[in-house]
Amino acid sequence: MDTVLLRTFLEVRKTRHFGKAAENLCITPAAVSARIKQLEESLGAVLFLRTRNNIQLSKEGERLVPHAETMLLALARARQEVAFGDSDSRQLVIAVRNGLWSDSLQQKLHGLIRSEPELILHLVSLGTDEIVQKLLAGTLDIAILYAPPNVPELEIITIGELKLCLYSSGKLNNAQLTEADNYIYLDWGGGFSRFHAQHFGDHALPVLRTNLEEVAKRYLKEHGGACYLPYGQRSALAEDGLSPVRGAAVFSRPINIAYHSASPQRELIEAVAQQFSGLRT
Repeated sequence: MDTVLLRTFLEVRKTRHFGKAAENLCITPAAVSARIKQLEESLGAVLFLRTRNNIQLSKEGERLVPHAETMLLALARARQEVAFGDSDSRQLVIAVRNGLWSDSLQQKLHGLIRSEPELILHLVSLGTDEIVQKLLAGTLDIAILYAPPNVPELEIITIGELKLCLYSSGKLNNAQLTEADNYIYLDWGGGFSRFHAQHFGDHALPVLRTNLEEVAKRYLKEHGGACYLPYGQRSALAEDGLSPVRGAAVFSRPINIAYHSASPQRELIEAVAQQFSGLRT
């Protein structure tokens, strides 16, 4: 399949507008329309539902998105490897689970770059489901996450610990979290959800639920309140006027590196795991 068609499909999906997609791709709206029609004919499916001033993905279009992204990423990866094939450079694509990046990880990254000066890195932040998909597709070398998926094809190496503490902008009784306390529930996955239910039940009523760490932090900075955040960020959180709630339950889980067991980069991946060992965030 022509990758130009897939790029056009993803651009229309992003902009929801043929004209804007055409501008971004430096082609005419007619060319965009023709490419989408050609792609739909080749797949035998309608990819977009078109109404006046409104373009939405069809169910078939939604199913195509991850495949299109994987194919284009694999092609870009192949081009990079061919381009660097005659050099001494090595490459790794690393994904970090959303919300896990910290000063501790930043320092580990600096250490990795110093120890592997010829290494070329591509670092992204992704959700767990997308991480698993890309690991299995071979478009991702390493994932750093705290809840490793139970997938037979993946190898897991524990490199550290995630520690979440309840932080507050004021005096707070952790047993009585309510909307009045401006409590924010930051979604750290199923393990945290069970921990939260065990320790707070239905007493902790959040004014905001989100899986976007920056949204939670901005809310706390502007309005005050309480939220479970990484202990490894304590210095930055203190600068924003947030301090740990004394006596509040602490959530702790191992941080792991996951990679495909058939990866040709296994030796390099194990070297990275060694470099990141002892991580506390």
